[in-house]
Amino acid sequence: MFKKQSLIPAVLWGFFILYLTLKPKSGDDSLLPDWFKELHPDKIAHFGFWCLWYVIFHSTYLKYISFSTNSIIRWNRQRVFMVVAIIIGGMIELLQLKLNWGRSAEWLDLFADSSGVFSAFLYFVWRDNLIHKKNAF
Repeated sequence: MFKKQSLIPAVLWGFFILYLTLKPKSGDDSLLPDWFKELHPDKIAHFGFWCLWYVIFHSTYLKYISFSTNSIIRWNRQRVFMVVAIIIGGMIELLQLKLNWGRSAEWLDLFADSSGVFSAFLYFVWRDNLIHKKNAF
């Protein structure tokens, strides 16, 4: 069954993301080599952090919901978390715009956040379907 402690890692990671994305910007990007700037490390970080957030949520919270009896509940919770994470990403971008702490609100950041969450979601849907099919035989 569900354990309340199972949400703690995902909540902590969410607060860590909030801290990193809302803290005043420090450091000088001019120290980075030009080829590294072309890779858009900021967007890669957004994608990775948000993808990992979904992985943590899925791995710690959803593992307590069995496939057979609660598949609809499991599916709904996956979708709800995905939508909530994307909404939080949009709210962070709006806060960056309004707070003016040296951070810039970029809609490409929200796209990277959404892509990370959606990629992890699709991976787990695919994996869970494989496991469910394997257990059916």
